[in-house]
Amino acid sequence: MKALVVKEFGGPLILEDVPVPQPGADEALIRVKACAVDQFDLTIRDGKFPTAKTPIILGHEIAGVVEAVGANADNVKPGDRVTSTLYLTCGRCRYCLTGRETICADFKGYIGIHTPGAYAEYTTIPAVNLVKLPESISFPEGSVIANAIGTPYHALTKRAKARLGERVIITGAGGGVGAHAIQLAKRMGTFVMAVDIGEEKLALARDLGADVVFDASSGDFSAAARKWTNDEGADVILELVGTATFESSLKSLARGGRMVIVGSHTGAELKASPQALIANEWEILGSRNVAKRELAEVIALVAAGRVKPIVTGTYPLEEAEWLHQRLRKQEIIGRIVLEP
Repeated sequence: MKALVVKEFGGPLILEDVPVPQPGADEALIRVKACAVDQFDLTIRDGKFPTAKTPIILGHEIAGVVEAVGANADNVKPGDRVTSTLYLTCGRCRYCLTGRETICADFKGYIGIHTPGAYAEYTTIPAVNLVKLPESISFPEGSVIANAIGTPYHALTKRAKARLGERVIITGAGGGVGAHAIQLAKRMGTFVMAVDIGEEKLALARDLGADVVFDASSGDFSAAARKWTNDEGADVILELVGTATFESSLKSLARGGRMVIVGSHTGAELKASPQALIANEWEILGSRNVAKRELAEVIALVAAGRVKPIVTGTYPLEEAEWLHQRLRKQEIIGRIVLEP
């Protein structure tokens, strides 16, 4: 089969012919139909993920068809259309057993890092990770559901617990996760301020229902946020950027507000005053991807037309290097997808 291989960190994606993998007893062999391209892929190939080792096949946002199953894989069968959660979990600890497998006590790693990913024509995935896709959802759409939609779904509904009428600020709102976060937040009956850089991304945010937009290339957005909220601040801030926007986000947060940190690709440190946290009773929460039962809920929302996956282009494996270059330049809006 054809696969893109990272042989050394910082090096190119190399298209090679490699053997088709064989599923283990608890796995399924997937014919990859679509794999979304993500900022996380750049982090891995650049050698910035501490436990990653080369050679590696990237790709964790997957949709495809089950080709074969191992002896113990009884939840899917050949011919099933599926997508997958990202994490390799034990399924036995108290977190897994209570639907919080994203914080598994015996965490094994990530698809596309610790097992070969889907920048390839075939891949093997633990059958327990797989969730079926209805025919009404295309494979490119299906590939973005778990990460780009599931991640903000978990953050907004399970961590922030955003409520009707609340004011929500989303940083990095024009990216793949942010664009879907806008849709979800509006579906929850909140008012949304979208923060990103560039008119094209902000235009998308407006089209998706954002009530206010702010171009972060002009700097601190807290004054605009305070004006928008009559100086009360936002009830919820979905922080998708991290270090570069964290200070502005804190200054924009209402008393009793909740900030949910989903990503921090702009730095490794976030600084906050303990006195400010105490005085304002702020809640600073982490949020990690999506649980399997939540993924099923997201698929139902997409199938019902309540949320629209934003796929702005599909490309063959041969175009992956060019797509990564565009991703580095922050030229990608929504999600782009490889079709091996």
